[in-house]
This record gives sequence, structure tokens and C-alpha cells, in this order.
Amino acid sequence: MADSMTTLRLAGPPGLKRNLVVIGDGFTAADQPIFNSYVENTLMRDVFGRDYFAEDASAFNIYRINLESVDSGVSQRTWDLKGTPDTSDDTVQSETIRNTALGMIFSGQWSHCWMEYGTHTDQRINDAINTWVPDADNVVLNEPGFGGCGGGGRAHVTLGVGWDVIAHEFGHGIGGFADEYSDHGNYTGGEQGWINLTTITDRATTKWRQFIEPTTPLPTGVGSGANYNQGPRPAGWSSNHDAGLFEGGGTLNTGIYRPVENCRMKGNTPEFCPVCYTSIKSNRDGETGHHFRNAYAGNFYGSGRSDVLLHHGTSIQLFRNTDSGFTHAFSGVERVPGSWQFQPNDQVLVGDFNGDGKDEVVVFNGVDWAFPYLGLLVDDGNNGLRLVARYDGDIPGWGGFRRNDRFFVADLNGDGRDDLVVFNGDDWSMTYVGLLRSTGAGFFMSKRYDGDIPGWGGLARHDELFVGDLDGDGRDDLVIFNGDDWSMAYVGLFRSSSSGYSMTARYDGDIPGWGGLARHDQLILGDFDGDGRCDVWIFNGDDWSMPYLGMFRSTGRALAYANRYDGDVPGWGGLARHDEFFAADLNADGRCDLWAWNHQDWAMEYLGRMISNGSALSASFVGDWVGEWNLGPNDRFEVARYSTLRGRIGKLGGGARPNLYVHNTDWFGIINGRSGISLNKLYYRWIHDYRFGRNW
Repeated sequence: MADSMTTLRLAGPPGLKRNLVVIGDGFTAADQPIFNSYVENTLMRDVFGRDYFAEDASAFNIYRINLESVDSGVSQRTWDLKGTPDTSDDTVQSETIRNTALGMIFSGQWSHCWMEYGTHTDQRINDAINTWVPDADNVVLNEPGFGGCGGGGRAHVTLGVGWDVIAHEFGHGIGGFADEYSDHGNYTGGEQGWINLTTITDRATTKWRQFIEPTTPLPTGVGSGANYNQGPRPAGWSSNHDAGLFEGGGTLNTGIYRPVENCRMKGNTPEFCPVCYTSIKSNRDGETGHHFRNAYAGNFYGSGRSDVLLHHGTSIQLFRNTDSGFTHAFSGVERVPGSWQFQPNDQVLVGDFNGDGKDEVVVFNGVDWAFPYLGLLVDDGNNGLRLVARYDGDIPGWGGFRRNDRFFVADLNGDGRDDLVVFNGDDWSMTYVGLLRSTGAGFFMSKRYDGDIPGWGGLARHDELFVGDLDGDGRDDLVIFNGDDWSMAYVGLFRSSSSGYSMTARYDGDIPGWGGLARHDQLILGDFDGDGRCDVWIFNGDDWSMPYLGMFRSTGRALAYANRYDGDVPGWGGLARHDEFFAADLNADGRCDLWAWNHQDWAMEYLGRMISNGSALSASFVGDWVGEWNLGPNDRFEVARYSTLRGRIGKLGGGARPNLYVHNTDWFGIINGRSGISLNKLYYRWIHDYRFGRNW
């Protein structure tokens, strides 16, 4: 076979990503499948399927270069070590030279880094890189013996080592870390530039002081390659995640200190310690493309708590809620199995589309391709997602997806599987509503309304759709509002049945007690009286001399006036034009309450709770800050259930969802509204729970 290059992962443009290139040496044409299998299983699956490398997978483009060697296996060299670790007096004891593509030489001796370059190795590596790709980090030798050596931006391993050695060598080549194990000698020099080694034992000035708990003694371990020996080890101490100063590192026994007892840079298999992890995360952060702008709450792992899905352009991440924080569970870089390719304008919808008690993901994109796509992504059985259905340009019966299709998650027939309602008022000669029923593994069109739903009087461009179970039968019904397209504003209620939607009530110009529907009315749905039927709030901050908020109880077939707040809800301090509301059961009493948010109308931003007693609201608020979170105009909110609480889970009522996941480009936080308003968690640039300290 001829020399070749294969792209294994294209996370983004080469100039914006770290290009990791894997080159084999000592593989003949017949040996190439061995090399390919090692790269696929040991690098792609095992290294990039674990901890940091899985988390930041979107920072790396990965390429495989297949070079054909004349001889199978690499050259061998044995050194006479003269009985000392000093290599300056070593002499070659024996060697066997083989004709290979790179000319690497394997010694199998630690003091010579297990392997070394031949006369032309460096030039041959550079020639291969310059021919195929602009960077290189990894060379694999066709050698069954154990060996790994890294540095200078490269890592070198043999077929005889597993993923853990590659991960360790990447710590050198990608992270720039020193070894943390001990072998011989005492360090007598001064402080140097290694990220993960220090001679400074003063608590106020030592390198990684932010990760050291105040009660941890310094030094923490004293003696040759020491572990915790300065007093009793605290209960629950982690040898990998709890930081201190432990003597021994950089292959030296004493005189220099490492951050933890056992990091990847010492024992290979543990994760990177807080010091190494934070450093490599910081250095690769700009290449990942990660941000918090697009965050979605969902019960993806079946705990009843809200996990987090982050969508960053051409990749996604899933973080599992542990009830005390989050742990990274999955990265989908560029695409997931089944072939859904992520793009910046993907629209993500979360729901239990197969009725298994966990949330799945629907993605729609009508912008980034020649025609629109709709995909259903479900649990892959290994904490991640796979595509089980994809609709290219259309779903039979809809007539063609278009750019301005809008989707709503609703259980249309009460079978426990969420379905989709699709609306388009822009792209056709008339307005359409379609009902897409879920089979658990895909969707089919069960009904389409062309221009009207009987009784509504004509679907129109500016119709606004809302879904909720108005009659308590387990099926999600439909509410439509239109304040733009007719001489007066309208609200319609539509009951869901096996045959589709049927109108139960229409309000022409007013709902009794409201005082007149108007163009800028905003509807919010939620079961505010706890009777199992979804009710309706209406807010208007634009069309009258003062803002109004109304509460309308669902009777199952109509709306009945319950309360109206003229200019203020007691405790809020004054309804204002740009107030926004999110429905959630904040106090776990089975009644839906409101989060209230305003960042435009006052000198500072306000976040409030409006608690329902079934027929009225009482409010409280905070301004500018929630704990360490500085409220700002770019903040977005997702209603969530962060901790395990009593109460059923429901979409728009009940469910004990007292939290908001708040996020902007750089920050992600968890705001608790269970009693008052407080901040549970705060993350900068990435989600990671340190045992002590944080990354800023």
C-alpha cells in the first residue's frame, strides 16, 4: 500500500484546533491493520473516551498517517548503563538495525526514555507532517515491549502500552507537565517553571495555593516520594483530587514537591490532579469552542434531577447531575453515531420521546444545510447519544421542512411519549400546523391543519402557540394567541384527542375579567391552583397606562378569571414593561409559581419569586447580585430541578422545580428559589467540581 493520511476526527478548521497526528513506525504494508486497530481502540476509544480528553475532545483534530516500512518492527538498541542512572558514561552494548519509515530505535530502558531517534528520524517525522498535516503529537512503534516517552510537543509509545501511558505522555506533549514519580536523587536547585512541581512551601506563595484547603498541613508529605504523613490523614481524603505539597517528583526522591499523592503524571491511570487539569483546560480552552450560551436542562439520566446539555457550534457535551454538582458524561464532537452532524444553528428540544422516563433530544436545523434536517437522538447505552431517526428535508405528510418551522414538545395522546407540534407562518402561501406523533424511535405525521384549525377562524402568521394539559387528561392541549393579524386580539383553547385538536373556547377581544386582550399580551402556562389542569397567566407591559398581570384558571374547557394585578404584585416593587416570567413549582406544593426577571427597566437587574397560593401571588426579589452571580443583560435561564426533592415531575405544574440554571458566554450558575433566592453553584468557562478551590 502507498503512504496515506486518514482524518479520524475533524472538530473544526485546522487553524482553530490542535492537530493531533498519529504516525506509525515499523509497520509494513501487511502490518497496517495492526496499527489502525491500535489507534482506533487505544487512542480514539480509550484515551479520548476518558476524563479530560473526552471533555475537551472538541479541541483536537485527529489524523492518522500510515507510513509503509520495509521491515516489520523497529530497530533495537541495548545500553550498558554502568550501574548508575547517569547516562553520560553509557555505551552501546548491542543493536539491531531495521529499515523503517522513521528510523526509531527501541531500547526498553527507562534512563534512555525507552526509545530514541535515529539519525534521520526527526527529519522524516517533519517530512511526513509537512506532506499531510501541520502538527504532530504521537508516534506509535511496532514494538511489543513497554515504553513511552514524551516532550517537545510529541509523545512516543509502543504497541506494548495501553491508553494510560498515552494519556501520561500527552501530559508531557500537550500539557507541558513534568513527571511526578520518584526514582533517585535529591533536588538542590531553585524554583523552576514546571506547572506541577515546586520548591516553595510557604502557604501564601506556593504555586497551587488556591487548591489547598486551609487545614491541610504544608508540607503534607515529607520524605522520599512521600504520601500524606504529616499528621492523620483526613476522612474522605482523595489521593488524586485533594491537593497539598508532597515531596518527590520530576524523577527525584526529595527536595521538590508535587501537588497530590497520585496524579496521572505519576501513576498514569488516575485523572489529572486539580493543578494539571486546570492548566491543560486553560491552555486548550480557546481551541474547544466551548461556551455556556446554549445550555439545556433535561432529565437525561433518569434520576429525576436536571442534567445539562451544552451545545457549542459543532459539538455538544452532557453533564450528569450528581445531586451535589455535575460530572462530565459525554462529548459529541462534530457528529454522533447514526450521523447527526452538529452545526451552530441547531435548534435543540428536550423531551421524553420514547417514554422510558429519561429525556431525549430532538435537533432541527433549517439554516446550515442545503435543506432542513430533523433528528431524534436517544441514549446510546454508554452515557451518550446516538441518532435513531433523521428526516432529510421532510417528514411524510408535512410537505417539506422550512427554515422558519417552529417546534413544540407535547404529549398529544397521553401515552407517556412526548410528540411534536410544528408551526410555520412564514414560508408558505398559508399557515400550517402539524402534529408529529412519536413512535419512540421516530415520528410520523398524524394530522396537518392547512390554513385553519376548525373554529379558530384562520391560522395566521403571528399566531403564538402554547402547549399544556388544560383538562387534566394526560394529553397536552393547545392555546393560540394572536394580537397582530386581525382587528382585535384572540385567544383560542384546543383540546387534544386521538383525532387531533378541537376548539373548546375562543375569546374575541377579551377574557372576562381581563379588561381587553391587546396586541402585546404575553401568555404563560402553568397549573397555579394545583388541580392537575394547566392554567394561564397573561402579562401586558406595553399597551396600557400601567402593566398588568392576570391569572385565569382552566375549567377544562374554558378559562375563568381568578385574579389581576394592576401595576404591581405585592412584594415585586412594580410591574414594568420588560418583565419576563418563567413558570415553575418553586416551593414543591404542587402549584405552579413564577420566576420574574427584568434587566431593562431599572438601574439594576432584578430576579424575583411570585408564589401562588392557588388564586393569588406573593412576591420577593433580589437586585443585581445573587450570591456571587452578578445578574446581567446577557443572562439566560432554564427552569430546572437541581436537587432531589419530593413531588411529581410535571411540565407546567407540580414537579418541585425550584431552580434556575443561569448562563451566559463564560459563566454557568445554579440559582435556588426553594425558600428565598440563593446561589448553589457557580462555574467559570467549564463545569468541574473541585474538592477545594476553583479555576478562577
